[in-house]
Amino acid sequence: RLLVVPAGRDDERGRIRFEELIPPPDTLAMISAYLDERRPIGTRLSVGPPYYQGVTVVASVQAGRGVAVERLREAALTALYGYFNPLTGGPEGQGWPFGRPVHSGEVFAVLQRVPGVDLVEDVRLFPADPVTGQRAEATTKIELDRHALVFSYEHQLRVREA
Repeated sequence: RLLVVPAGRDDERGRIRFEELIPPPDTLAMISAYLDERRPIGTRLSVGPPYYQGVTVVASVQAGRGVAVERLREAALTALYGYFNPLTGGPEGQGWPFGRPVHSGEVFAVLQRVPGVDLVEDVRLFPADPVTGQRAEATTKIELDRHALVFSYEHQLRVREA
């Protein structure tokens, strides 16, 4: 099985549009045809996109004294979108590893590292469907199938002044 992940373009916040992560059918057909000519006889080949597990973070942080609330909010959202970016995020900053689960503790760590955050007060983690926008119940851990990657989906952040 070959999973094809296009090099999507992200915006200034590190967000990638979901559509950018879906390879065009003609690209999949071209890859499949190329590999099919070279595969050993008797082997099967499956070429397609991975499953993307949407992740929505709803969090509250307290700003340090004198920190501009809106600037901190943007920096924290950028950190979340960057960390949960399937191409350039993850614990090593080299893309999210296939099948690696998401833990709420990681969100605390990401937000606590943002300059100007004094305290991470609350974190809720929601599995989300990036196609329909439906969100499941809050959880502390989102399991991923071995052929799945994370996808940041509509994080929400409240920043409280010190």
